Amino acid sequence: MTALAIGISTPLARSKWRRVWRLSMLAILIAMLVTEGFILGPYLSKAGTALSSPDARWLGVALFAELVSMAAFARVQRRMLISGGSKVSVRQMVALTYAANAVSVTLPGGSALSTAYVFRRLRRWGATVPAAGFAVVASGVLSTASFALLALFVALLAGTGSVSSILLLAAVALGGLGWLLARRHGGQDLIVNVVSGAMRRGNRMLRRPADSGLSAVQHFVAELTAIKPRNRDWLMGLAMAALNWVADLACLFASCRAVDAPHSTVLLLMVAYIAGMSASSVSLLPGGLGVVDAAMIFTLTSGGVGTVSATAAVILYRLISYALIVGLGWIVWTSMWFAERRTVDAV
Repeated sequence: MTALAIGISTPLARSKWRRVWRLSMLAILIAMLVTEGFILGPYLSKAGTALSSPDARWLGVALFAELVSMAAFARVQRRMLISGGSKVSVRQMVALTYAANAVSVTLPGGSALSTAYVFRRLRRWGATVPAAGFAVVASGVLSTASFALLALFVALLAGTGSVSSILLLAAVALGGLGWLLARRHGGQDLIVNVVSGAMRRGNRMLRRPADSGLSAVQHFVAELTAIKPRNRDWLMGLAMAALNWVADLACLFASCRAVDAPHSTVLLLMVAYIAGMSASSVSLLPGGLGVVDAAMIFTLTSGGVGTVSATAAVILYRLISYALIVGLGWIVWTSMWFAERRTVDAV
């Protein structure tokens, strides 16, 4: 009787604690947004004045830079897909990039949903399972690596501390070493061992057989590691991933110029951008709302930019890079969904 009671109460207790944890995190996030709104409130109305009449030329540059950023990431995924033996058109991949980005930055668990969405869409367009999986994984790795290189470059340029520079350099070096080892030895055994260990622990927690699903994973990994992109593919993918970040940074730069934010030097904007993007990776809010903005504004004001100007510049940047791009993404997502429905109805 005691064992049965324990077996019943444990899931209930876990469910209760999960609800408590979620409510606590929601309360913390709401408190953060309220606090930020209270602090920046006096400056928002003044920032609105600058936003009401931005420089049209720089506003055009900001819009163009963000479009280039999205197109560059689409090129990364398409290049990796082609190296895996499948191909889709540039138009399809750009549309998929917008739709997946909208899913990623607006829905709870958006990153996982976005990854699954991209994988399923590529499969519907004729990509093989290994090629679609490789395109998703490799493009994520290249994006992370290019951001690490950009952050390292900014840290060294700004002289922001040897410790952070060494850590970033070590991360890039370890990533490069891991890639070289995987290229030389196939990397299959290492990947299988890591994934198998994780799956066994997961199966143990879910009270499943230890080897449940391992054969399918091993088969998928074998197909995935059989893909051998050329060095040229990796370099082009890394270049496009870097362009994705640099063009987005250019959008921030142009936004500052559009609202005439004084003292916003290129180096300061680079530091603010790295701070904002780094903050977005640890934020639980969609698109890093509130956290990214606060990190960028704080960095800019610390560098000598006025609070009103910094707030206006960051708001304009986020209106373009987040609101506009997400809006376009959901329009594309809806268009693709209706097109798919029409195809199904026709069949």
